[in-house]
Amino acid sequence: MRNDFFQDYYTWTKGEIEQGKWMVTAAVLLVPVLLLFVKNTNVILRGMTLPLFLLFAVNIGYGGYLLMNRNQQEQKVEMHTKLSTEDALKKESQKLKKDHNVFLMLKKIWVILIVISLISYLMIPEGYYKGLALGFAIMFVGLLTVDTLLHHRLMQYLAGVDLKIGSVSK
Repeated sequence: MRNDFFQDYYTWTKGEIEQGKWMVTAAVLLVPVLLLFVKNTNVILRGMTLPLFLLFAVNIGYGGYLLMNRNQQEQKVEMHTKLSTEDALKKESQKLKKDHNVFLMLKKIWVILIVISLISYLMIPEGYYKGLALGFAIMFVGLLTVDTLLHHRLMQYLAGVDLKIGSVSK
């Protein structure tokens, strides 16, 4: 039972680390685009610079966090499961359910912000603010994509944990 839990945990952690690598790679690939936008005289492209820089910062920051911290959590989870497998599974399930609710809320927020940004883009006349609105729409799409991938992996892990809770309780 314990080995099954750790196998699920390691699979989830591997996926998180892989996503962290992709996020950092995307951020690195965004650097030349940002440099081109800053050097360009087109006001729409210059308006897109701030939101794309924020997307760069999120990808570097959270991607780096995933790369650094997911391996360290392994020891914490192992320590909790030494006490009681059932209690550890229940605590992990509660934590994952809270994270699930956060992801659901964030997805709704990103979609609303995408719609607002696109409407703003259509309503704003040519210029810097039109680029800013388009840049924010792109940024929110990027954030929605990241959160959707993280949430999907979390749901698979949560299903495995809940299945194990059911088999331990019997």
